[in-house]
Order: sequence, then C-alpha cells, then structure tokens
Amino acid sequence: MTIRFCKKCKTLMKPQEKDGEVFLKCSKCGFESKADLTSSEKIKPEEELGTGVADKGNIFATYKSKCKKCEHVGAEINDLGVQYSDEDNLFLIKCGKCGHSERIGDAS
Repeated sequence: MTIRFCKKCKTLMKPQEKDGEVFLKCSKCGFESKADLTSSEKIKPEEELGTGVADKGNIFATYKSKCKKCEHVGAEINDLGVQYSDEDNLFLIKCGKCGHSERIGDAS
C-alpha cells in the first residue's frame, strides 16, 4: 500500500479496519476511501502508550539510602551541578518508592 493524502485537506490518511474491510480515513476532516492492499501487506495494530518500563518502578534507585519519610532503602541520585564556580556540587537523593527528595552536599 502506498501513502495516500486526503483529497480535501491534504492530510496523511491512516489505514483502519471496519467489518473486515480496510479503508483509509483522514484524521483531520474524516474523509474515507477504500484502501488498495496487496495480499502480502497487513495492518499492524497501534501500540498503546503508557505501558512498559514505567510500570516497573524506579529502575535508577540503586543507591543504598534510607528514606526519612517511608524508610525504604533504595534511592536515585541526581547531580544538579554547581551554579557558581565557588560552590560545591548539589545532589538530590530521591526515594525509589515514595519519591521523597532531599538535598545533600550543600553547606546550608
């Protein structure tokens, strides 16, 4: 199948399947036309967004530090760097379970 554009608004048309037939539909104006498919071409279903690594918790929480809020052992370290040349680096420790953050490395 070749790429087709809408005759009305010139937007890219996406293939969709309804009642066993494949057709092209414009996502902007809704114009539909029948798709020309060869027997070797198939439409792949779109992947759902929001699934994957995000469901497995914080994979970067490998630093062994006890959270002051929930007492979970495991934190992520973020280096915020320096803002002026005469300062020390500033680090944030973020809990891998509850997300509580605390600053370390500053003099104040």
